[in-house]
Amino acid sequence: MVVADTTGPGVDTPKVDQIFDAFFTTKPDGPGMGLSICRSIIEAHGGRLWMSPNDPAGSVFSFTLKVTGLRDPSQE
Repeated sequence: MVVADTTGPGVDTPKVDQIFDAFFTTKPDGPGMGLSICRSIIEAHGGRLWMSPNDPAGSVFSFTLKVTGLRDPSQE
């Protein structure tokens, strides 16, 4: 699991379900593609991306990726 936390204002609770939607943005001139693209790439590789609140402020973005093809070095 990879975790990145922020200490900014965070995401408003009513908007949490929308932040990964394409073209959704909270910025006046943002395209709203970043998190949507991130989630698409991670899911295409068998992973999962999600956000949760950071205490006392900010957000925590976490993702996992499916691990395949691991070799056992002791068998080489």
